Amino acid sequence: MNKNIIRIVLVAVVSVLIYSCKDESKFSENYDITLPAATVTSISNETPFVGKQITFKGTNMKSVSSVSIGAYTFKIIGQYNDSLRVEVPRVIESGAITLMNKYKRQYVTTQILKPQFYVAKVTSWPANIERGKPFLLKGENLDLIKEVKIAGKVVSVFGSVAPDKVSYSSAGVDLGEASVIEITPKAGEKQTSAAIPVIAPKNTYMPKQTIMLFDFETAPVVVAGDATQPFTQEIVNNGFFNKAYKVTAAAGNGWNGIYTKLQNTNGGQGFDLSAYTKPTLTLLVNTNGGQGYVQPLITIGGSTADKHLTGAFGYGDDYKIKTTGWEWRSYDLEKMGYANIKGLVSNFTMQFRGGNVNGTPFEIMIDQVMITDGPLNPTLAWDCEAAPGVEFTNWKLAAKGSAPSLTGYIQGSGYSVATGISTGWNDKLGRAAFAVKALDPVVYANGIWVNFLVNTGSKEGYFQFGFGSGWMHFTKSNGYGDDYKFVPTGNKWVWRSIKIVPGEGDLKSFDSTKDFTMDITLYGGNIANGTPMEVNVDYFVFTTVPLDPNLKTE
Repeated sequence: MNKNIIRIVLVAVVSVLIYSCKDESKFSENYDITLPAATVTSISNETPFVGKQITFKGTNMKSVSSVSIGAYTFKIIGQYNDSLRVEVPRVIESGAITLMNKYKRQYVTTQILKPQFYVAKVTSWPANIERGKPFLLKGENLDLIKEVKIAGKVVSVFGSVAPDKVSYSSAGVDLGEASVIEITPKAGEKQTSAAIPVIAPKNTYMPKQTIMLFDFETAPVVVAGDATQPFTQEIVNNGFFNKAYKVTAAAGNGWNGIYTKLQNTNGGQGFDLSAYTKPTLTLLVNTNGGQGYVQPLITIGGSTADKHLTGAFGYGDDYKIKTTGWEWRSYDLEKMGYANIKGLVSNFTMQFRGGNVNGTPFEIMIDQVMITDGPLNPTLAWDCEAAPGVEFTNWKLAAKGSAPSLTGYIQGSGYSVATGISTGWNDKLGRAAFAVKALDPVVYANGIWVNFLVNTGSKEGYFQFGFGSGWMHFTKSNGYGDDYKFVPTGNKWVWRSIKIVPGEGDLKSFDSTKDFTMDITLYGGNIANGTPMEVNVDYFVFTTVPLDPNLKTE
């Protein structure tokens, strides 16, 4: 009985499969599947004020995934099959509305939305304007300003925009001794300020030279701690830049003794930080998903004190550190509690201890331990581990160690290389371009440095930087002796830390507060025609202080 049932089922399945195969070609030849598109029959208000909600009536509204006018996207509040409720964005233009659904079907309304704007009004003009720096306007609905001029020149928004305040750039504008600001709102009357005094920039400083305390390419001075529990300390080869120092223990010992100390006295001369504005401990740290702890122990004027890493610095530290990978950290030493840090530091020590890691596995690695004159605030542009997303022409990726003649460290497991024959300025020999997110104007208020590692091998090399609508060259003024060609590095990896000033000189059209494309374009530059070229590069990163400890910023 069961066998007969099985035979009947098999015959039925085979019959269905044969019929389906035969019918499939016939179906594909004679039929099309039409996925539904939304349609709009009416709009509750075709002249709404920005920020208000409106409702579309129509069909197939449940499948709508986006609503927009050009580049301006509405927020979807609620949707049903026959209606859709959205919020009108505050920044928008008049136009037909495009509805896109989850089937990628598009519908454009015949109705034209004509949004209304609230009156934008400045209630507080700046008391003065720092030459070349942004100025702040305060008031009502300032995100609805159409245009701002200062000294008769249209200027662009600097940073984020809020209804009650907005900043505009004055970079590249000849302000004179006093300047007038004029705003044109999308709704309401124009406003003009009185003549506002222009003063020299303030609250900015040139960071002093970065001091490398430990990079672990050479063995540090190690001083034994007093912990009685077993632990392991070693220099490992999986640092962010080649080597790192690693301390592990099966179970953290809490506050019961110091595992080990790494000490630097600068050959007995100490470190003079008297001219530094913001002496800062900057380092790379990695706990591999576990927990560990390290802290500075500093001797000033014969007095030695240890201070701690807490949540006050924005990293979530609680007398212990936890990361899933390598992270840059910067700690203001004065805010940490070293009141006399702006003086002669005779001994700088990093000590590893359990801290609040108690009874659970302890693991921590550190690398590139430095004193910087201010926080690093890194924004990675391209780490050369993979091809950049915008363009990669005549550059190549290379694995670490693939060219044994290149000495020194790189970041990660690879770098990028380009070679060619110089034709001077006649030809573009290669380009690598990558997208960079906007640099926060508050974070980078004191300045922007772009840093990278370069190695010209045994040859000469050159490229120029591109920053979207701006570009720049490497000249002797950058502090390295470059002259539209890099000083040959003799097979050694070296840092370049270059200060850039958006809105000035060659970068007068560059706005770092908006997303931009950065590129390195290979040229012969001042290298003689017919000369073989080589450029190896790695780790392009923006910071607020220079990474290169060899760059003198005096």
